Amino acid sequence: MLKPAFPALEIFAQLPPGGLLLTPNSRLRNRCQQVFAAQQSPGACWMPPPVESLRSWLDKLWFQLQQRNWQPALQQVLNREQRQLLWQRALDESLDRQLLNSQQLCRDADSALAQLLQWQLISDLSQIDEALTPLLEQFALSMRSDELPLCAMIKAFATELQANSAITPDQRDQLILRAFQEGILEPVAQIDTAGFAQISPLANALIHAGATAVNERPGLTQQSELSVAACADLDEELYQAALWAGQKLAENPGHSVGIVVNNLGQCRAQVEAVFSRVLEPQCLDPQQPRYTLPFNFSAGTPLAQTPIGSAALQLLSLLQDEWDYPQLQNILFSPFWGDNSETWLRSALFRRLQKLELRRIDGATLRYWAERSAEVLHLESPQLPRQLEQMAERARRWQRAPAEIWAARFSETLTALNWPGNRNPDSQEYQQLMQWESILEEFAALSACGGNLTLTQALQLLRQIASRTPFQAETRDGPLQILGVLEAGGLAFDHLRLVGFGQQQWPPAPAPNPLLPIQWQKHWKMPRASAERELELARELTADLLNASGDIIVSFTCEEDGVQQGLSSLFESPQQAQHFAKGALHHHYSQLAQACQLEKVEDKKLPPLTPAECERVRGGASVLKAQALSPLNAQLRFRLGASSFTQPDIGLGPAERGNVVHQVLAEFWQQCGTLTQLQAMDDEQRQAQIERAVERSLGSVRKKYNHLPIGFWAMEKQRLERLLQQWLSVELDRPNFSVEKVEWEQAVEIGGLHFNLRLDRLDQLASGEQLVIDYKTGVPSIRDWLTQRIREPQLPLYALFQPDAHAIAFGQVRNGDCKWNGCGDLEHPITGIKAVGDTEKESPYGTWSNLVEHWRYSLESLATEYRSGVATLAFDRPTDNNSELWPLNRWPEREQITE
Repeated sequence: MLKPAFPALEIFAQLPPGGLLLTPNSRLRNRCQQVFAAQQSPGACWMPPPVESLRSWLDKLWFQLQQRNWQPALQQVLNREQRQLLWQRALDESLDRQLLNSQQLCRDADSALAQLLQWQLISDLSQIDEALTPLLEQFALSMRSDELPLCAMIKAFATELQANSAITPDQRDQLILRAFQEGILEPVAQIDTAGFAQISPLANALIHAGATAVNERPGLTQQSELSVAACADLDEELYQAALWAGQKLAENPGHSVGIVVNNLGQCRAQVEAVFSRVLEPQCLDPQQPRYTLPFNFSAGTPLAQTPIGSAALQLLSLLQDEWDYPQLQNILFSPFWGDNSETWLRSALFRRLQKLELRRIDGATLRYWAERSAEVLHLESPQLPRQLEQMAERARRWQRAPAEIWAARFSETLTALNWPGNRNPDSQEYQQLMQWESILEEFAALSACGGNLTLTQALQLLRQIASRTPFQAETRDGPLQILGVLEAGGLAFDHLRLVGFGQQQWPPAPAPNPLLPIQWQKHWKMPRASAERELELARELTADLLNASGDIIVSFTCEEDGVQQGLSSLFESPQQAQHFAKGALHHHYSQLAQACQLEKVEDKKLPPLTPAECERVRGGASVLKAQALSPLNAQLRFRLGASSFTQPDIGLGPAERGNVVHQVLAEFWQQCGTLTQLQAMDDEQRQAQIERAVERSLGSVRKKYNHLPIGFWAMEKQRLERLLQQWLSVELDRPNFSVEKVEWEQAVEIGGLHFNLRLDRLDQLASGEQLVIDYKTGVPSIRDWLTQRIREPQLPLYALFQPDAHAIAFGQVRNGDCKWNGCGDLEHPITGIKAVGDTEKESPYGTWSNLVEHWRYSLESLATEYRSGVATLAFDRPTDNNSELWPLNRWPEREQITE
């Protein structure tokens, strides 16, 4: 059983009647109660021991004052969200400028006021100027109190408090001290304190006012054997700690084992994942029902991050009218939204929305495509479109209302969406449901000071409450405890391991309050005020930890943020701890691998294409390109439909910008068909022609992206006009030509596959030759035409079916770098289009006909491969290994097998 690191039983025995033992937190209080209960006779009746945490003691004192009808105690004590609302109003009244992060400023102001009250620097908020002026003079600060932004905010906040007949928790503590001083509350005979690191002056004054005698009980001292473990990263630190804990529990199941993790709140999920994998590997089995892990955490998971809480907040966001793709994906595929009878409909809807490639999806679009998707699937009476329409109707109908009204509305909405589903919840989900009801009650309590809220404000407040409310699954008290540094204070363990105590993490860096003068914070040693204060506190906590066990290991990462580091200097130079090389899962995998000899079956082919599939191959030249880069990935993408969607951008994405450039060039050359016509235009005529081409091209794009402002389209128009001017200067340097075809579609057959190709442009030259052109806004390379497996087959494929073509070229339409990049055999050379023999050093292709024959053979081979179902997992270049297809081609698993 875990015990306190001080003689609790001895303290209880020495306390006089009415005496009290005070601890800094409820965890340590509960341990004292357990130690006392363990000494009582089974079946006997006994009074609970006189021990309280500081907070519970103050809560009881406040309740006594209210029971006695003491007038100052008949005020509401505000919680965090209620204070945040009043601070936001105070901020709006006291500062006349808009801020990007007003919520953080309100939190800083609340913390600053709490520090001023806890350090007894102010007592009456209405006299804030009189209290702060002497402090400013004491430190020779060249400002008046009314020039301090915090002062104006506190005045406005005090006005809000008075209007709501409310006080802060720190003001409550001051009133309790006043009640002791005025004799309203009687002090007890004696208070003993144990486990405290540092306490504020107000808390210290309360303890001394609340008792005739006060004793500070030191912790027990013991000789500890200290070892050190240097690790590569936090994941290895946690892995080693879990293996060590498992070994200690296997040797002595009844011993208490403590894992103290520095900054546990920031890495709790990672800690739980590692310890579960090492100590409870069976929980990774998908067939294993979920159960509560047999180790205790001092830090809970925010309710907003639990399955039930997260799903509820996501579903409530359907009341809003705009979502991004990740939000919508989480909502549509939530397992807590009704049953799974409409999974196909939700999948079809989300896939259709992805194809739109919008930055955000509005409510009208979502509802429209929900209806269309249901029609395509021929569903009778689908629920999804009806539920979405209900959400939209509620959002339109509901106006501003107090928080308690919104709480009822949110409950009705979740019920209408059949949250949390039809199945019976397990133990943890049930506990989360109960806690969700409690935060709704807490949210409803904001009505007293929140006023009428909009839907957005109500959802934001509810999300804040759920994010700060920790969920801790009810567990039996086990031998393994995972704690933060402060929570471990005052506890004793048989074995203790400290994680994350490198030079850069311990002592922690200071973080003073930005609204209080730094001189005040340093002088009165306020929390996180200075490096000296953090060092002093870290020394006290380190001493407590080193006295908490006789067997201690401290670990650290050798590198933090790219900087090498060693063990914190607050620890002596201990001996090296045991390093654990393997874990239970590794041994399990090894046993499975050695259990029998597995037969490896090479499966490098998919079924060949049917004649019907060969008649119209979707993808065009991209099919041959994909087959050249990676045969298996080509089969997955074009035959099995494993396509990815472009991530929406703020404006136009790179692909859409490229398409617009193609459209502009097509529009221009359809009106101006020859070099002669281009040369005949003066500057004004050419500019007018460019503007018309740009305007017509942007017209269709505007319809798709109608949410973009007018200013964006003006800038896009200027960009395209400048780009086209640069490109036309390159065209003017060419020998005479005429544009034969623009955006021309042609049906071709190669290797038994039939494609529909779209040619950007085909020029007729004065010599009778033809030039095949493909526009690129990137930086293409003609080397991709010369490899054995042609990596850019589009232009070579066009050239095969244009008998008069004697050259192919990329038209690189790029701002500041417009040029031709190609090869061929032309009578009149063009700058940037090389002769075939000059394409590379010692080129194997001396003439245009040799090169065309190479293209024909290579492209027919690629087409035959694709048609035959060749699906080897190989890559022409390492950069062609697309991680998006790893879940299907299983590249990482194949690499593990070959290692």
